[in-house]
Amino acid sequence: TARSWWLVALLLGACLLLAVLGGSSQAEEPLPSLLTGVVEDSQGVAVRDAKVTLHSASEGEPLSEASTQPDGRYALLLPELIPDALTVHIERAHFDQADIELTPVAIEALRAGQSVVLPDTVLPRRISPAFWVATLIFLGMLVVIAAGKLHNTLAALVGTSLVFAVSYLAPPLIEDLFIFDFPTALSYVDWNVIFLIMGMMIVIAVVERTGIFQWMAYQAYRISGGRLWLLLPILMVVTGVASAFLDNVTTMLLMTPITIQIALALGLNPLALLLPEVMASNVVGISTLIGTPTKILIGSFAHIPFIDFLKNWTPGVLVALVGLIVYSELIYRRQLWSTGNGGASPMLMEKLAERGRITEPDHLKKAAWVGAGMLVLFVVGEQIHLVPAVTALMGATALLVWIRPDIEEMIEAVDWTTLVFFICLFI
Repeated sequence: TARSWWLVALLLGACLLLAVLGGSSQAEEPLPSLLTGVVEDSQGVAVRDAKVTLHSASEGEPLSEASTQPDGRYALLLPELIPDALTVHIERAHFDQADIELTPVAIEALRAGQSVVLPDTVLPRRISPAFWVATLIFLGMLVVIAAGKLHNTLAALVGTSLVFAVSYLAPPLIEDLFIFDFPTALSYVDWNVIFLIMGMMIVIAVVERTGIFQWMAYQAYRISGGRLWLLLPILMVVTGVASAFLDNVTTMLLMTPITIQIALALGLNPLALLLPEVMASNVVGISTLIGTPTKILIGSFAHIPFIDFLKNWTPGVLVALVGLIVYSELIYRRQLWSTGNGGASPMLMEKLAERGRITEPDHLKKAAWVGAGMLVLFVVGEQIHLVPAVTALMGATALLVWIRPDIEEMIEAVDWTTLVFFICLFI
């Protein structure tokens, strides 16, 4: 037994000695020299995916190659043997090329094993035929959408296809007609926006099946006691708050049937309630990051957190909502004060109550818990680098697993037409 322990100790000592010797030899090995810099355009914006090559005056083949990162930075790894003359060549489609000759001082520093940082390089943009073709395609798409000649998504698909057709088929004839390739096009798509909208659409599809929106509209009528001047602001507030956390169009689609039924039961023109609801949906919906697709686009591009949207927009939104309520009361004062203040008949009340009941209370409770968790993650997620799209996907998945609805029905509830439109519009 003693002999075995001595053998183990000897082996451990040998391994430790080899590790120390190996570590010291690795530590003594010199680090390779790096040649770094930044590429920007004339406006100081970083130029990504620019090709950077290092050339020797006597050799045509590049000694080192690299591409600029999203922040415009690049790093060239130097060879062991560094020649007496070096030139850095930078090029990218739609930009003028640039050549930087290294000074003797910089070359000697590289030979000494030091890294050299080159001055920032400015690549002026070049207005090529591809610029005008891309501009005409984009403007043509907008005109077609505005004129209603094609569906929005189809118009965006046509524009995207034309960009690809010109980029791939025209350069063999005219090189300056290249716009961008398919991998570059995918890098322009803001997937945070796409997955955030998709996740919220699934959440909305689960929540709307519970009948909560119709129930809120009916409760608004009960609280108002049939007094239209009081019913109007209550419906506007309910619609606005719902639009702040859900899609505006979806909120109005859910609120419209019960609103029309209430208006007809009271002998009121439904537009006197619907139009103020639409305006309240637009006004209050902008108070949060997830209220409208436009805010999702802005928040993702500008990296604005959920809580910043909420605290900076809410005061102005509240003032605007109060002004909108006063405006609506003045515009529809004749109908609100002269129609239906006596309330609906008992038969109509039964129909309203039937239409305004919660159909799936258990699912609503589960959706409320998941929604509260999503709201917390939307607020604090930025502190742990949790993007809103991930929160929306986790919330949608949690609801699907917990409630177990028909998964095909829920996936079909996603407005894929809108998502394809956004993808093509990004490109």
